[in-house]
Amino acid sequence: MDEDVEFMRRILDLKEENETICPITLSETDFLENFIGKDFREIEEKIYFSFKKISIGKDIIFIEGGHTLSTGAFINLCVPKLAKIFSSKIILVHQFKGDFLVDEIIQAKDYCLKWGLKPYGVIINKVPQEKIQFTNTIIKDFFNMHDLELLGVIPENLTLNSLTVKEIYEKINGKILAGEEGLNNLVQTFLVGAMSVESAMKYFRRTINKLIITGGDRTDLILSALETKASGIILTGNLYPSIKVFPKADELKIPLILVPYDTFTTIQLLQKIIGKVKLIDEERIKIAKQIFEENVKWKRILEDE
Repeated sequence: MDEDVEFMRRILDLKEENETICPITLSETDFLENFIGKDFREIEEKIYFSFKKISIGKDIIFIEGGHTLSTGAFINLCVPKLAKIFSSKIILVHQFKGDFLVDEIIQAKDYCLKWGLKPYGVIINKVPQEKIQFTNTIIKDFFNMHDLELLGVIPENLTLNSLTVKEIYEKINGKILAGEEGLNNLVQTFLVGAMSVESAMKYFRRTINKLIITGGDRTDLILSALETKASGIILTGNLYPSIKVFPKADELKIPLILVPYDTFTTIQLLQKIIGKVKLIDEERIKIAKQIFEENVKWKRILEDE
């Protein structure tokens, strides 16, 4: 079951089954073998049938595209082709990546034009606060030169871009040794502590909202991490630290989480979690809705339908 589909089904109170809402699912990496010998025309018909079925009784349908406009091209169903099948508009949503995002958006527009479609507009997501004005002026001007309308500039938000220590703890099946009151601390990145204490202190102090991974036997490094106000510390190898770190972790409300995995395996697990924040709680949903309403020309989008 696709988590995103189930989430949208729940918050929008959709009655249709998940397979109707999302008739075709592609995994993040390996998926080609699932389509060997399949009739691409039948796949297209299945998607179109789902679209028609879910459209009944709806005023407007929003269709999430793939990660790129070319997603689905291997079965002759890239995003612009699907847009033509559905007679829908295309809104390009792009994460802020600096000046080069202008080139990427213009290239995306050219790809759409090859299918006889002009993008309806552009929304730039996760824009750092210091780049908001730049995006609303300089980048907007370049879009205008290429007949592209900037429909929204969504600012970066710490709560939406972060996971809590609790969410990570629940995913990795660890054991909390101390600092349990800090499970709601926010995590944006993780650091590996495998160096001297002196080097680690410089390393740790430069980063905020950090989750530190180190061996449970590195008591010296754990104490240093606590001093730099880490969001949490994962202790690998099922190795317990000295008991003297527990009172400090409790006092600072920094969770110490013991895991049975080695450091490399732990990093692999975290890489699958960090950066995949889900709007699974009411607070995040409320924040996301408010940010969207305040920074996107959503009335314009709806009125044009």
